[in-house]
Amino acid sequence: MMGILFACLLASLITGCDSNPVDKVSEELLVSYDRSRNAADEASLQAMQRYIRTYRALNGRYPESLEELRASGFDPVLYDYDPRTGALTSR
Repeated sequence: MMGILFACLLASLITGCDSNPVDKVSEELLVSYDRSRNAADEASLQAMQRYIRTYRALNGRYPESLEELRASGFDPVLYDYDPRTGALTSR
């Protein structure tokens, strides 16, 4: 990979091209990382929303707070929760 990047950089210097392929690859990697992180956050939120619905089905009520769910390894700091409706949103 480094050899390819070096060859691209060298080619751009030789041809006098204004765009730097290393910058382009770096930008694409950052965009890809952000997308994957957002997808993981969304998947986590959806999983916790399902867990809250399951909790209600089993207990006949929504949890009073997210602290009730802490035993499952859930980190309540990442979410806002409305115990009246069971609505959970990312912060």
